[in-house]
Amino acid sequence: MIKKLLILCSVLLYAVKVEANISIYPYSVDFEAKGRKRVQTVRVINTSDKPQVYRVSLVNFNQGKDGRLTEVETDDGPYARKYLVFSPRQFRLAPREVQTINVSRRGLNELKDGEYVSHLKIQEVNLGEPAKKDADDNETVSISLTPLFAVTIPVTIEKGDNLVSKTEVVSYKKVGNDTLSVTLKRLGNKSSRVNVVVLNAGGKEIGRLDSVKIYTTNTETTANVKVDGDLTGTTLKLEDARTKKEIHAQKLNM
Repeated sequence: MIKKLLILCSVLLYAVKVEANISIYPYSVDFEAKGRKRVQTVRVINTSDKPQVYRVSLVNFNQGKDGRLTEVETDDGPYARKYLVFSPRQFRLAPREVQTINVSRRGLNELKDGEYVSHLKIQEVNLGEPAKKDADDNETVSISLTPLFAVTIPVTIEKGDNLVSKTEVVSYKKVGNDTLSVTLKRLGNKSSRVNVVVLNAGGKEIGRLDSVKIYTTNTETTANVKVDGDLTGTTLKLEDARTKKEIHAQKLNM
């Protein structure tokens, strides 16, 4: 008898932060063209109480003004995928077991100066029980592969000595009773990543939104910061997300 293997996949649900049953470190991978480090590792831990199967890939995103990332198929643009190699592509982890993913960059001699970003996607896959169906004289074996969610982390390649990250506040407004909506603009030629902090009139922190990132596929994004207190006399502050050093501060006219 002839056996056929059918692969059935459900709709993939994307996630940009770590879910409860998986732990990943680090949260980003960064390469410099002039640096000697050509291989970096990402550690994945199955924090659930059941064995899990994970599938790994590299994807490209465009970022909208609302900050959301939309997957695109093209490699034309500020993307790093075609300069990267990774392994393994799929693995199985028992509870609390650890898997290392190796990410390496190719030669970059032909790469123009700039910043290039793709995302490493670690996707949990549920392997369903095989089901057999008899049709005439042929036996069909069907295996259901259900992607449950995908965690993505940025992988960045930088080339050149004149890359600058700069962010400015375009506008702000109060939304509802407890939210300050801030529009940010990227002015530099590389991605910017800032923490948005709100201080009351006495200098006490009453709101914070960390790691607001504007990629080079976008120039503006909106950050909605939950605040606990009156906005009268408040100060809006931007911090460098890596160093937490203050890069901008202004009084709000609310």
